[in-house]
Amino acid sequence: MSPRKDPARAPDPPLEEKAEELCAGIARGLLGDFAPALLLLPGTERRRAQALLAHACALFDFARQGGLEGEKLAQINRWELALEMALEGEPIEQPIFLRMARENERRRWPVDALDELAACARRRAVRRQPATAVDADVEALSLGRTVAAALLEKSLNAEVDGLASALVRLGALQRLAEETRERRCPLPASEATAADPERMRLAVLRECPRIRSRLLRAPRGLAGLPHGYRRAAVFSLLAGLRLLAEIEDSEVDLLKAPPRLGLGSRVGFLLRARWVGR
Repeated sequence: MSPRKDPARAPDPPLEEKAEELCAGIARGLLGDFAPALLLLPGTERRRAQALLAHACALFDFARQGGLEGEKLAQINRWELALEMALEGEPIEQPIFLRMARENERRRWPVDALDELAACARRRAVRRQPATAVDADVEALSLGRTVAAALLEKSLNAEVDGLASALVRLGALQRLAEETRERRCPLPASEATAADPERMRLAVLRECPRIRSRLLRAPRGLAGLPHGYRRAAVFSLLAGLRLLAEIEDSEVDLLKAPPRLGLGSRVGFLLRARWVGR
């Protein structure tokens, strides 16, 4: 005789629903203060962005972990191969692959962008810290452009690519304490070392104008974005400028407590983005 079901207990959601929830949670954690931007996307595009961000998060988790470079590269290669199989129709229950495959059925992922995303992760796996400010800029621009191209299926213009790269660099500053604890550093080795907090502080202050210049050039390129993405970009721009101003505050120590957006600021930026991005 089969056991009686507890009527008070809701049935488990189907596998695809669980996969969607998992990717949404990973995307929120990855984006942090910028996560509300996803609310400004149409539902179909939001789920697509969440799947891609979860995939990117997994790749870079492999790249940032400890161990030998060869082991990290092998994990990235295995992940990439498994994704390719899922996109080709191979039955698979891994949640991120499942969501990436479903989105591929709806609208194919640009293969070049997915390949470059994995290449970005490989470069990160073999380098814990960029050598110079130029190297850091090239790395962030490549990652930002690649994510934008994967979502939009093309690279629109230099301003959008610059905004994406600025957000990558700003996110790295917010995670500076976590990175340094793991003996990694997103700031150039020519300017910063985790062993010297004062030098690190000065390197952060040198990084801020570089990020701001990208943010301030972004508005002229946003008109070409699809409606929902334009709103999301406006929110990210407003949030980025606010966070950057707080990072530059002499009282802020990124190695202890990075600045965060309060609820009021998030709501205010959402409302402004809806209005400006119409």
